[in-house]
Amino acid sequence: MPVDMAADCFVFRDKLLLPSEGFILNHYTAFDTLRPVYLANQFGWRATELSGRQIVTAPSVLARFAFKQFGKGIDPARFCDVAGRAPGVMHAHFGRGGALALPLARALNIPLFVTFHGGDATKQTHQRRRLVPSIYQRRLAKMHDYVGAYLCVSDFVADRLRAQGFPQAKLRTHYIGIPLTEIVAPTARPANAPLLFVGRFVEKKGIDTVLKAMRLVDASNPAIRLEIAGSGPLERKLRAQAAGLPAVKFLGWQTSDQLAARLAMCSALVVPSQQAANGDCEGLPTVVLEALRAGVPVVATRHAGIPEIITDNETGLLVDERDPAALAAAILRHYGMGDKAQRLVSAGQKRLRADFDAAQQSQRLQQIFLEALPVEISRH
Repeated sequence: MPVDMAADCFVFRDKLLLPSEGFILNHYTAFDTLRPVYLANQFGWRATELSGRQIVTAPSVLARFAFKQFGKGIDPARFCDVAGRAPGVMHAHFGRGGALALPLARALNIPLFVTFHGGDATKQTHQRRRLVPSIYQRRLAKMHDYVGAYLCVSDFVADRLRAQGFPQAKLRTHYIGIPLTEIVAPTARPANAPLLFVGRFVEKKGIDTVLKAMRLVDASNPAIRLEIAGSGPLERKLRAQAAGLPAVKFLGWQTSDQLAARLAMCSALVVPSQQAANGDCEGLPTVVLEALRAGVPVVATRHAGIPEIITDNETGLLVDERDPAALAAAILRHYGMGDKAQRLVSAGQKRLRADFDAAQQSQRLQQIFLEALPVEISRH
């Protein structure tokens, strides 16, 4: 028995939409059969960017507590559309999001898929033994039984989950992708153009490593400059570390238009990501994809999913993480490459089109969900 076109696909996140999580929207850009409906315990100030119906999981603070902690108080009728039809599938973001969504998916008797993005697959806090287990820990075994698939944003994330005992048959790499309607052809950049770093000021971003590398670069070529765009909890510490480095400039938080302008003017994007002390890792930094789209060379580390798009001396330059000397050498090598840097970008853009086109990946994601539905979805 077919159901109407545009059956609801619930998109669940504890809080939607956090400032740094615009990538979530890229999953649904090409959905034409399933209709995204956004479900959250709390909607943030970026919720205006969500194109579709929005539902709060519970009508009060107390009810939300009961829902989150115990999966209680679920009234399936609240989650049906105006015609009284239940959603067809649920897609939860991050491991904890999957644990929170599990009771509702079971109550609605619909398939559940969970995307792991990086830190949720690597942080030691998720595996650490506790006197009172976390929601994620309490529900993980039941998730393994119920979830249709764990969608991993990189092979690296899939490998980490496999090592934790996740069922191999349910692990599936699915790259998110970015919009590729406008790709900038790589062109030669001015010899004095600066390097650019973009990201939050947290340990896994490796800003401390690139600052150490810049001291080594300064000894060989003081004309090479680094601009750092972003903000975060480590800002004061990092600014202190950069003292005495006139070639380093902190830009502060930048709008998307400002970042686009910086990418257009930089010599290369430097992505010195590294595993943090608590195990926190990237999944596959979106900024790497955005740089290639903008025609920008990439100098990065062999961290997490980065080598799945950047191959050393083929689509960019790669060095081991937490190695300032190697990073400094790669930066100097980049500035000495001339036209070859643009050839690397061209090769990177071919890979970008093949595996990281948001529209293509969105269609693939929709097909994964459609194949899990118990009834055929008709197009009308």
